[in-house]
Amino acid sequence: MKKFVFKYIVPALLLFGFVACDETEEVQEFGNWKSRNIAYIDSIAKVARTNADGDWKVFLAYGLNSEAEYGNEYYVYCNVLSEGNGTVNPVYSDTVECNYRGRLIPTHSYKDGYIFDETFTGELDPEVDVPLKLTLAGCVRGWITAMMEMVEGDVWRIYVPSELGYNTEVVNSIPAYSTLVFDINLVDIYSIGDR
Repeated sequence: MKKFVFKYIVPALLLFGFVACDETEEVQEFGNWKSRNIAYIDSIAKVARTNADGDWKVFLAYGLNSEAEYGNEYYVYCNVLSEGNGTVNPVYSDTVECNYRGRLIPTHSYKDGYIFDETFTGELDPEVDVPLKLTLAGCVRGWITAMMEMVEGDVWRIYVPSELGYNTEVVNSIPAYSTLVFDINLVDIYSIGDR
C-alpha cells in the first residue's frame, strides 16, 4: 500500500498542486484589473501634470467641453520622445501613416506591458519600418486626441485611459478597463483630397 501511495497518489497531488498554481497565477495576472488601471493612469497623470522635464503634454479628449472639469480618465497623457519637423496637425477626417506599438500596463508576466499590436519589432527605426495607413476617425478617442496634436516625424508615447479606449469592451487580447499605451511615430498625413 505504501508503494501505491508514493508511486501514484503523491505524484498526482504534486501535479494537481502545479496546475492549481498556474491557474492562480493566471487569475492574478489581470486580477483587480480595473482598479490597477485607474491607479496606473492616476500615477501617469501626476507625472505628466508635474511636467518636471518639459517632455509631457496633457490633452482633454477630443470633443469634450474645455470649459468643464473632468477627472484624469478624460485626458490623454503624452510623453514626447522626439520632435518631428512637420508643421501640420492631422484633423479628424484625415488618413495618417504611422509606426506604432500598443501595449497594456505592466503585469507580473509582462514587465513592459503585454504588446497587443505593433507595426514594427525591436526598436523603432523610421528609416526601415513600414508604417500602417489608417483613417483617424476609425481609431479610439484617445488615439484621435493625441494624433491631432502631433506633426510629421513626432515620436510620442501616449497613455490612453480605458474611458478613451475600449472601456468595458473586451477586444481581442485586450481586457475590459485597460489603459492603452502606444509608442507612435507619425510619418505622413493625407487629407481627403490626397487619398
